[in-house]
Amino acid sequence: MANGIPTSRLLALALIASPIFAQETDKPAEAPARRIGIIFGGAFEALDITGPIEGAKSTKMAAQYEWSFGVRPFTKKTWEERGLQWETFFPIAREVADAVATKLEPRLVRDHRGIVLYAIIADEDPFLTSAILSPKLHERFKESLGDRIHVLLLERNRIYLFPATGGTLEEFGPSLVEQYRQAQFPVSLEIFLLDRDGFRVVGELERPSAGPEELEVSE
Repeated sequence: MANGIPTSRLLALALIASPIFAQETDKPAEAPARRIGIIFGGAFEALDITGPIEGAKSTKMAAQYEWSFGVRPFTKKTWEERGLQWETFFPIAREVADAVATKLEPRLVRDHRGIVLYAIIADEDPFLTSAILSPKLHERFKESLGDRIHVLLLERNRIYLFPATGGTLEEFGPSLVEQYRQAQFPVSLEIFLLDRDGFRVVGELERPSAGPEELEVSE
């Protein structure tokens, strides 16, 4: 096992990834297998290979691969040339997500009574946002934030988690919108509900043309 991924999956990654790197660099594929996984992006991005997200309008779940100079989204051409299908790709992406969720080092923000208001996860791992795919993320935060958690994937390298009850997220709406506006790699302002059944979009931080920022959550 390496980087939290079983050897059998690494072999599968090698078969998939090596031809990609040879194609990108025009050199023999000598590097070890790179990760392939899911990175969440905004609807404004041109992403060919995406999966469904329940309730989402502004967020895309895109298949991407890691190579020597960062990450790239799969194009239709590369996807088809590798003979990939979402049904076989997703289990590998989930294992990458499990590894990411396991190694996270969150910062918990508490009030004066010591009660956790929210959690921030900041990490340079390009697959950080894929942590929401892993049941391990819910397992890690259910004791501090509750069984139902609101998650915001504001940008690729920063995730916010709030308890879904108590109205805490509403208090921070304006500052979160501002962070999104200033993000280098923004994703969306959609609000995900994370629970033991998985995740889905239940609302969005709105940016009205006039008046204060508003929070709309529908479940």
